[in-house]
Amino acid sequence: MKKTKKAVAVVATILISLNFVGCNTIDNLQKKLGFKNEYFEKFQTQNIDQISIQSVRDPAFKFIVTESKAIEDMYKLLYSSKESENKTELSPDYIFEFNMGDKVEKFNYIVGAHEGNFYNDTNIFTVSSRVDEGIMKNLSFIRKPRDFEYIYYNSISNVLNLKKKEFTETPHKVGIDIQGDVDCLKYVFSTDIEAFLKKARKTIPDIELVNNNASEFDVVLTVKNKGYDSSTYKSKISVDNKKDKIQEDYYIKAKNEFREWNIVTSEANISKPNEWYEEE
Repeated sequence: MKKTKKAVAVVATILISLNFVGCNTIDNLQKKLGFKNEYFEKFQTQNIDQISIQSVRDPAFKFIVTESKAIEDMYKLLYSSKESENKTELSPDYIFEFNMGDKVEKFNYIVGAHEGNFYNDTNIFTVSSRVDEGIMKNLSFIRKPRDFEYIYYNSISNVLNLKKKEFTETPHKVGIDIQGDVDCLKYVFSTDIEAFLKKARKTIPDIELVNNNASEFDVVLTVKNKGYDSSTYKSKISVDNKKDKIQEDYYIKAKNEFREWNIVTSEANISKPNEWYEEE
């Protein structure tokens, strides 16, 4: 209790003191306390020509920021980041390039990671969840559709559940291939993938995401979106079981009914897949 009272007193003293000092003194104090990151001072609006954001998974998806207000917002968000000793082990979701005249600084960015989520070859920073959310809010062009994680990953899980017995009675190494699902890649983040794989391993223990290494797996599930809006989701999941020499296609159709998604998975290799996509 005494320690708590002492800590409160110290904070109160700092807050009171701030009312009697100038802006420069406040700014210096914030830097010393770690509330502001001096590294990003050079990223102020007047120094930045443009910021480009490139999706790592979708090479065709690149956005250029030149509007001064958006650049200023980005600067303020990064200015409150903290230095980190370690970067996250997750793969980056986006590459940020800050153009300053002839100089360009690049950073990898992992959405939603808790530590070392903004880094390059020489610097590692952590943006807090508040800053992370702020970046996503300001960069509305990469805002995911409603319920994206739920419908996307549960559709894959449904097929895995159907194949559980086949893949576990005799151990199979299973790969999930989303590399060609170009309509959805910009909404796929490493933290969501990690959460999905953790859950999927409870069904099939030996499962990973395919990363240009499909030949290393006994089975590859290839996901291909066929349409997605606020009320309907359509997808095809192809199962290539190279170990047992079996190939199957599953068709997913989901509808949002009364604010809940009803996901229906076809039987394997239905005879008329086009009918699966017809609206009722």
